[in-house]
Amino acid sequence: MNSDYQLIAKAITFLETQLDKQPDSKPTTEEIAAHLEMTSFQFRRVYTRWINLTPKRNLQIISKERGVQLLAEAPSLPIIEKQEGIIGGMQTFNHNVVIESWLPSSYKHGPGYDITIDYSVHESPFGKMFVAETPRGICKVSFANGRPLLAFVIELHRLWPVATIRQKESETRAVFASIFSRDKPIRKPLSLHLFEVPPRVRIWRALLETAPGSLVHPQLLADAAKRRRGSLAARKALATNPIAFFIPCHRGIDADGHVGNYRWGTTRKHAIHAWESAGLV
Repeated sequence: MNSDYQLIAKAITFLETQLDKQPDSKPTTEEIAAHLEMTSFQFRRVYTRWINLTPKRNLQIISKERGVQLLAEAPSLPIIEKQEGIIGGMQTFNHNVVIESWLPSSYKHGPGYDITIDYSVHESPFGKMFVAETPRGICKVSFANGRPLLAFVIELHRLWPVATIRQKESETRAVFASIFSRDKPIRKPLSLHLFEVPPRVRIWRALLETAPGSLVHPQLLADAAKRRRGSLAARKALATNPIAFFIPCHRGIDADGHVGNYRWGTTRKHAIHAWESAGLV
């Protein structure tokens, strides 16, 4: 799966550069395959295996024009009311989500006090994914981006220096497999454990109200979270989202339709958008 993603990433990067040069002329499947030094048949086989659709039907990126169109088509977001503690009633990729947030008082004895954090490695359609979980839920997700697992573990120790951190098989592996394979969701909810103050959690909850394949800009998230003039706060929430993909910050773009930034790179952002849009076909 990871080798497939590397080829898809190269194809998307090529598509980006070509559309920058010729906005009105999308490269053909044959041209993309030639750039990858593959036959059209080989490229179609890899792409279909990755996304279960042919590239002709679905290989597209978030161009400015398409971004504007999808922003215009997106339904309005509900107002996110203040809640603390355990919060339910949300979904991500058709799986129920339960969030437990932590207040600043939780750090009285130091970040991670009396908490065990287990980490594991998973294959995903977008490359290797590192996942950290407390007994209450997932607290951090990172895409490898060429980094070794050790770098992720060091980051966990930096964030939660007094926590007990250990490598252990993830109990949510079946949920991940169900999401990535687009199987019928299993009944077990996806629990998220967020070490963050409520105002930022509300912005992440607003993100969970967006649909796969849709796009949203920061001010809309700020409005839903009732953060007046909170576009900057929403951008920071997108940039610091600790649970990439499952809290879908990849759906955030600039208000003018530009793809915007993504902490795991715009190529992966395009790939995730293409992958989840395929589920709507």
